[in-house]
Amino acid sequence: MFEKISFIKPDIPFDKNKFYAPMFRKKFVLSETVKSAKLNICGLGYAYVWLNGKKITQDLFTAPVSNYSKTLWYNTYDVTNLLNKGENILAVICGCGWYNEGIESAWDYDKAKWRDNPKFIMRLDVNGSTAVKSDSTWKCSIDSPATYNQLRCGEHFDSRLYAENWTEYNFDDSKWSAAAEDNTPPKGAFRPCECEPIRECGVLPAKAMYKSGDDKYVFDIGQNISGYIRLHTNQTGGDKIIIRYAEEINEDYSLQLNDMEKYYPSSPFQTDEFICCGKDFVWSPIFVYHGFRYIEISGIKNPSLNDVSGVFVHQAVKTRTGFECSDERINKLFKAGQNATLSNLFYMPTDCPTREKLGWANDAQSSTEQMLINFETERVFEKWLTDIHDAMREDGALPGIIPTAGWGYHWGNGPVSDGVLFEIPYRLYLHTGNKKPLTDSIPYFKRYLDYLDMQEDKDGNLNFGLDDWAAPDNDDKVDSVFINALLKIKFIRILLLAQELDGMNTDEIKLKEQYAVRRVKEKYLTNGRCSVNKQTAAAMLIYFDIYDDFELLKKQLKELVEQKNFHHDCGMVGLRYLYRALSKCGLQEYAYKIITAEGFPSYINWLNNGATTLYERWNMTESKNHHMYSHFMAWLMTDIIGIQPDNTNGYRIDIKPYYVKELSYVRGYYSTEYGRITVEWKRENGAVNLCVEVPQNVNATYNGQKLRTGENKFIIKEQI
Repeated sequence: MFEKISFIKPDIPFDKNKFYAPMFRKKFVLSETVKSAKLNICGLGYAYVWLNGKKITQDLFTAPVSNYSKTLWYNTYDVTNLLNKGENILAVICGCGWYNEGIESAWDYDKAKWRDNPKFIMRLDVNGSTAVKSDSTWKCSIDSPATYNQLRCGEHFDSRLYAENWTEYNFDDSKWSAAAEDNTPPKGAFRPCECEPIRECGVLPAKAMYKSGDDKYVFDIGQNISGYIRLHTNQTGGDKIIIRYAEEINEDYSLQLNDMEKYYPSSPFQTDEFICCGKDFVWSPIFVYHGFRYIEISGIKNPSLNDVSGVFVHQAVKTRTGFECSDERINKLFKAGQNATLSNLFYMPTDCPTREKLGWANDAQSSTEQMLINFETERVFEKWLTDIHDAMREDGALPGIIPTAGWGYHWGNGPVSDGVLFEIPYRLYLHTGNKKPLTDSIPYFKRYLDYLDMQEDKDGNLNFGLDDWAAPDNDDKVDSVFINALLKIKFIRILLLAQELDGMNTDEIKLKEQYAVRRVKEKYLTNGRCSVNKQTAAAMLIYFDIYDDFELLKKQLKELVEQKNFHHDCGMVGLRYLYRALSKCGLQEYAYKIITAEGFPSYINWLNNGATTLYERWNMTESKNHHMYSHFMAWLMTDIIGIQPDNTNGYRIDIKPYYVKELSYVRGYYSTEYGRITVEWKRENGAVNLCVEVPQNVNATYNGQKLRTGENKFIIKEQI
């Protein structure tokens, strides 16, 4: 793609304490009529392109972060309609992104070996031939209006430096310098970024404004989101406006940061700065995003609600499902789960849009199934699976965050996190029928399982990595030894499936699976019950079909839920399996009661305290925008709506709703390539009326009966 083409950057020494956003320009002449034109670009960290004064795309934050020594993601755009026969001008501005993160934090990106000035590599092909490439004939300036940009802290913008016509041909760039070709760029392989782009996906006007102190105003946009401000100003040139973002406010309207700022001791947290130019200006940052519902602005004069909006920014994946029912709490909770999921799609599933913005693997292992059911995220996960493969060391170890600058191989990893290596290709196969991600991962599966074997202690235990993370009672949770033993069996079974799909001999891996199951039974089952008397432990054994007596284990799980008065005691690992295990036991009512429980710990407690997204902690501290507890969304779709796609043997959808007693009606849909399949059930006159609407070309069944195209109606008599 970029053979004999160089990255270009400013011709200045790298200063680790300077965070420029360099601008580049290239004039060129085309001698023939443009019939086709493709522009290929990789920005390190981010690069935005204009052609003849017009931005070539609305995509944001390109290109994605990666292990730059393994993969360099690039984007391709059709620019045929933007070129002229004759004179043309290309303009590019680059931001630091993850490539030059210099702010001290807990995750060591400031120590990354790749750090350097922002740069890009480009190839413009016109009518099948290369017309422009990145080289030293480009002109460059570091005096852009974006005077500072650090993705996880903020952007400073001096509008006095903004030249509206800098992307146009006649702009005077005579004082600009020649760009420098980079002789030592990262050595990763160039790969096309084919997943959905990050875009501005919604604008939320401020709903309320509060005075906070002498010079501060706080704006409430009504919903917690990922994104940034859209600010309208018209103030004296040189006036500085400081913009801070938060998910919550205190009673005096000051921002509540929930102690997250401590991770950035040397820089203001979630803070942008804007210098006014003395005329009307509408501004949003372009190199940073934040997590927030509230925006505090100081230095602004005579503000109004119309001056401020929040822009919801995330990967532009399509929502695949819809859910509504007679319990408005569940409707709000489902919407909060959607918001939390979308707020954390940035070329990978991130943990949160505030504190870290990192690809925490443990969170994703809990949410992959939900995300694939409810959103068109296949290409997101396929792209991220490449990053996961890149992150694996020769010894098989994986980090807790992916991609990483080096942090995470010694804490935050282990099977709870590393399981994304198996979970993602497995769920992609179940959801799409595409076995390639599974079979391509076989060498990585084997290397990782060998790594686990090396981590076992003398008793055969895997005593490392995360446990049942973020449980309500942090002092009484299921430990990593139990969880790792169960997850290892899961991993072995997924490798077994992959080898079967690839036509490989599976005798050895079958013996390995049988041995692992036997060890778990010997260690953790006593007289048919689990010796670890916690919901997580019993649920995982049931989910993975590891028991001597199913009825005894079912009885134990039932008792454990009842003892907690229909609240869960699980962390992020256990809750992922609890709902499914209860359904397997015919205890769907118990699962529903847990989801709708009041008080601590519960989702409804979050909603009653104003949540519009899902939280990180059941006690409502720290991040207010996490997706790791979102699995209830998958359960509501597959078990209450009852839409269960199965693409492993042709395209089929089974309809298997469960009629929860507390609900009088439920309605939901699932989008297929042929249209929506809709399920609705209502209680009327002592019966449940079920209606299933099937689009043409969709193979759907109910109770073993093939459903016809259009409406299918059933009456289910209920036992009293």
